[in-house]
Amino acid sequence: MQQTFANPDDSPPDPDPGPALTAAEEPARARDWRRLLGEELHLVIGVVALIAIFTVLYPDTFATDSNVQNVARQAGILLAVAIGQAFALLVGGFDISVAANMGLSATVGALVMTDVGLEAGLVAGLATGTAMGVVNGLLIAWLALSPFVVTLGTLTFATGLANELSDGTSVVGLPDAFDAFGADDWGPIPATVGIAVIVLVAAWFVLTRTRVGLYIFSIGGSRETCLLAGIRVVRYEILAYAICGFLAAIAGLMVSSRVGVGQAGIGQGYELLSIATAVIGGVAIGGGVGRLTGVVLGVVLLSVLTTGLNIAGVSEFAQQMVTGAVLIVAVLIGQWRARDPRRLLRAIAGTRLASQAPK
Repeated sequence: MQQTFANPDDSPPDPDPGPALTAAEEPARARDWRRLLGEELHLVIGVVALIAIFTVLYPDTFATDSNVQNVARQAGILLAVAIGQAFALLVGGFDISVAANMGLSATVGALVMTDVGLEAGLVAGLATGTAMGVVNGLLIAWLALSPFVVTLGTLTFATGLANELSDGTSVVGLPDAFDAFGADDWGPIPATVGIAVIVLVAAWFVLTRTRVGLYIFSIGGSRETCLLAGIRVVRYEILAYAICGFLAAIAGLMVSSRVGVGQAGIGQGYELLSIATAVIGGVAIGGGVGRLTGVVLGVVLLSVLTTGLNIAGVSEFAQQMVTGAVLIVAVLIGQWRARDPRRLLRAIAGTRLASQAPK
């Protein structure tokens, strides 16, 4: 395959478009914008509505500079791990071990930092997360094991290993310079946001401007077709999980920098949040479909929602219920858009009629 596409969803460009391409350039751009708004418009509306509601209800606490900074810091961490989760989802899998990977990477990084130094600790933490991702990829892609079983196993293993290395306690005494990785600001923006932007740009380049991205989308769309086409599917699936592990390690180190310790439970909850934000953003469970713009909006939506519910005094358990409901609604919207709505309505009507039929 000699061609690379600007967007994996686009069809291959005409090798010799001629003057007609210039004449149709503006209408094509208009169609691109309409497609963008059509796919992410519901997320934009949801974000704007939530911001407006919480601003009206809690103007003294929600609509403040300090709260905006806090939301941005949390969103930056979630965006990094959600982008990694998107890579696993795009090839047709998922990774529920990302939270444990965050904790293990943070623990290893903190231990090395306190003994050797900051640079060595960062390298050790990132290498640990990447290695965990490679292990997941080998077991899932090479040995054809279930992503759920594999990542559940590595989740348990990583949590136990992190606790074993740290004797079940938090690793303290981290270098002051480590604050620049998450606790401090980079000029006017929080460090976590700056790192997340770098991750976002790098992921966008890989997915839309390289053959790796094209193959990742293609494998998620049809693994068998890619095998028949001679694509080294296993290699790219392992790479997707390695990227997921690497970004989980980045997120774990950012959290560690913010709280000032390294511990096994540092990423608790991010396994479900990362999947939820990616799916809410339009990344299809089963692979082949997804856009980073949707992932960003999904992260913003959940970050604003959880922050607003915290300010409103809603309990953590109720927040989990709301997050689950939002995830289900997002999946339904995705299926609704992917299918013919009239066929879906007929299926629902047929189910109701069958349930009402006399037995």
